[in-house]
Amino acid sequence: MLSKSEKNCYLNIALLVFGAASVLTGIALSLKPPSLMPFLKAINIKALHEWVSYGLTVLVIFHLLFHLEWFKAMTKKRIIKPKAQHPPVL
Repeated sequence: MLSKSEKNCYLNIALLVFGAASVLTGIALSLKPPSLMPFLKAINIKALHEWVSYGLTVLVIFHLLFHLEWFKAMTKKRIIKPKAQHPPVL
């Protein structure tokens, strides 16, 4: 079984790979370099960009769920406790 830090590491690597692929395919779609267009059409770059972006979205959701306890702790520390520390205004 993987430890929490190993899971986090693999998730971050997957986020990096999918993010880079999404950015690079998006740039290729935007610039449409004439010398690469036959290759880009052959690999169906638009579909690749869409599916990589879907995968990236799923990974981001997993990342947020994986760090849900951190969000709860920071919310409690930054929002709830500072209000409780101030005396009531009369």
